[in-house]
Formats: sequence, structure tokens, C-alpha cells
Amino acid sequence: MKRDILIFPKFKNIDKLQEIRKQYDPLALILPPHITLVFPFSDNISNDELVSLVKDKIKNIVPFCVKFSNVLIDYDTYTKSNFIYLNCIDGNDTISFLHDTLYSIPTLSNHLNSKIAYKPHITLGYTDSINFELNDVFETIVDEIVIEEIGENDESIIIEKIPLK
Repeated sequence: MKRDILIFPKFKNIDKLQEIRKQYDPLALILPPHITLVFPFSDNISNDELVSLVKDKIKNIVPFCVKFSNVLIDYDTYTKSNFIYLNCIDGNDTISFLHDTLYSIPTLSNHLNSKIAYKPHITLGYTDSINFELNDVFETIVDEIVIEEIGENDESIIIEKIPLK
């Protein structure tokens, strides 16, 4: 079983992101727009133990504001396609801190790919074109993180929503 840890932002204008993702992301109908904190991993740790470890690590993190705008097109040599990323323009430091804090959990640290620098973003999809523009601003308060299991069809199965205090 694969799991990951995400933020599901609650933007007022999230429908605009979802419409774009429906065009460019095959996962759009089964996974809402999200910020990945811990990338998909397989491990024998129980869900209860994982939830407990995560709750302990983030117990002092309070809700924070994030703002996203503009896109970055990034060519991925592995998939040979252009990823469309929505850039984080405010809240980067806190998201990166959460990412680093979660990967400091020994079980999760075994799954960190240190060859790839972490940059907070929301993936909008994949495209053959590099001419893609989005100038809207997407802003919200992050008040929880989510541990999910990735189902057989890549669907999101929520294990736990953990509020930030």
C-alpha cells in the first residue's frame, strides 16, 4: 500500500484549477488539487503509528497563509513530458519546513529522494506545449494536513486529517 501526506488547499477559486486539471491531469477526477509534503511511499508502518508520529512532529505548527500564482513549465526527462506547476509565492518557507519536519521522522526519511530539491507547488498536469499561462491568484489559510492511502486506481483514500493548532 502506498501512502503520502498532502495539503488540500481550500481556495475560493479552486474550480478554476480543477477545470485546468481536467484538461491536463489524468488524476483530476480522483484527486483534488494538492500540495505534496511527503511523496508516495510504501512502508510496513501501521496507519495508527504513522498518524501518531505525524501528529507529534507537527504539534507546534499553527495555521498559515499560502498564495499561489503563475505557472512554471518543467520538462521531465523520465516521463518525457512538460509538467505544469502552479508556483507558491507566499508560504514557501512554512511548506518547506513542514516537508523537512515530516521527512525527519525516521520511517519517512528512508523514502526521501535527496536528489530532487523540494519546491512547493501544485501540479496542474502535463502538456506537449510550453505555451501555458495562468495569472490568477489562489490564496487560503492552511489549517490541516492529510495522510492518505493511494487506492488501486490512484484514488485518494483519507486515513486522517490532522488539524494545525
